[in-house]
Amino acid sequence: MKLGYMTNAFGPLVGEGGGVTSIKDIRYLTLCDDEAVLKKITNTGFRYIEVLEGNLTKYGSDIQVLKDMLARYGAGMMSVCVGANFIYPDALEDEMFHMETVAALAEQVGVSYVAFCGGAIRGKGVQTGDYALLAKGLKEAEKVFAAHGIEASYHPHLGSMAEKPEQIDQLFSVSDIKICPDLAHLAAGGGDPLEIVKKYYDRISFVHLKDLDENGFAPLGTGHVDIEGVLRFLKEKGYAGDYLVEADGFAGDPEEACRTSYRFLQGKLI
Repeated sequence: MKLGYMTNAFGPLVGEGGGVTSIKDIRYLTLCDDEAVLKKITNTGFRYIEVLEGNLTKYGSDIQVLKDMLARYGAGMMSVCVGANFIYPDALEDEMFHMETVAALAEQVGVSYVAFCGGAIRGKGVQTGDYALLAKGLKEAEKVFAAHGIEASYHPHLGSMAEKPEQIDQLFSVSDIKICPDLAHLAAGGGDPLEIVKKYYDRISFVHLKDLDENGFAPLGTGHVDIEGVLRFLKEKGYAGDYLVEADGFAGDPEEACRTSYRFLQGKLI
């Protein structure tokens, strides 16, 4: 079992400026010192990380810099999170150009998983047929990453077409893509994370562990998500897959959030 921590808690989330005018350059990016963050995460005890795509593609001109950085701290990059609109046919070609860029670099650093976020909500709202368009776009992206030996999944996410339980069901009724259940996003979208994990257990790729309190996302064990219940269920089912811990958006100290989450998992996964 791999247990990772996402670097996005250590800085603000932005979109790279080129994406404003060129769809192929749209990407998420965490503004942080990547090496300093990697040191903090590995000092806590986590041996794997997940990054937003921009924190991978920034090393595109010399990927060896990133490979050497990971090696210095005995770390691996388990997964990468990639966002796209997916539903606009004219834009899909350039979105797939971007997916290929990410996938090729991800393969070079040994990434196992990609989690897709997105599914644009139009100005006039979600339209009839949009879930079929999203499913088609996800299938194309899945093929891109599969060619590089990377398993793809969809990450239901606030602010996307698959936020609420009924929206998640609608997407997965027309798509066979795997799921990356993020427990806090599922709860914030109005769902019961345990019930959704049970419902889609056979389609789980890997699991995002995240807590939620009255202020937003929180370190594990400090919110009201039944994380222990989910872990018990997965253990009972014989789940042998991997986990990624997140605390993005937490208002407190990100390094302490990392340590708090690690302590919570001791005796459970560690």
